[in-house]
This record gives sequence, structure tokens and C-alpha cells, in this order.
Amino acid sequence: MIRLALGIPIVIPHVIIDGPLGTRGIDMILDTGATYTSVSWSVPLDIGYDPAVSPRRISTITANGVIELPLITVDAVQVEGLRSKKIHVTCQDIPELAGVEGLLGLSFLKHFRTVIDYKSGFGVEREPKLKKRFDKLSGQLLQLSREKI
Repeated sequence: MIRLALGIPIVIPHVIIDGPLGTRGIDMILDTGATYTSVSWSVPLDIGYDPAVSPRRISTITANGVIELPLITVDAVQVEGLRSKKIHVTCQDIPELAGVEGLLGLSFLKHFRTVIDYKSGFGVEREPKLKKRFDKLSGQLLQLSREKI
């Protein structure tokens, strides 16, 4: 489980983005309202992708209206020790985010259990302990029901 202190906005430091020509570590803002993770144009260019020639495009609503963005699939995204492969990423420069090069959205977060608790911090984990307990109890109940039949 990864735990980070919370601020406003929630900045996730040193997120690793992997591509065919290397990796790049960037700071990102957590955006649970974003369907896709999004990175500045320079990030994919540095790791071997050219968003300008991507045939996949999506329309998205921003504070400035509807815009069309290139959609690429990066080799992997990693936050601390949690890594997920083949993540869909949009590319856009967001000038309001000085020092931050992207938004960490649901295309990455959906692979994990994500908890935002302002008392204990932001947490991401691969598989929650509660799910393990639930799976164990489900197996025990199934076994008991078979024994009674």
C-alpha cells in the first residue's frame, strides 16, 4: 500500500511513464474525475511516441470547452511500487499546472483500490485486505453449503 500526505491539489510525485525508448518520471495531479490519465506532449515524445500521428482521438470537456486530444497507449505507468501495463493516455499541455506534467486518471487508477482520506492520507493498493478476507469467507461458505447437501 502506498500512502501519501494530502494537499490541495493532490500531487503524486515521481510517477514513472514507460515507452519504447525509455522512461520518464513526472509529478502528476490526482484527478478521479478524469477518464484517462493525461500527460504533457513532451512526455510521450521523450519516451518514443508521437501523439501528433496517433490515429486515435477523443473529445473531452475542459474548463475552456470541448477539445480533441490524441490518445496513445504507453507501455506502463508506475506509482511507487504499483505498476500497470498498457495504459491509455491522452496528451495535452495544461499551462495552469506549473511544475506538474499530467493528471493521474482512471485509466490507471481503475487497476487498484484507491482511498482518499484527509485524516490518514491518500492510499493506493493492489488488492485490498478486505477482498482477500471476503474471498476466503466466500470459499468457506461454499464448502459448508456443499457439506450440507
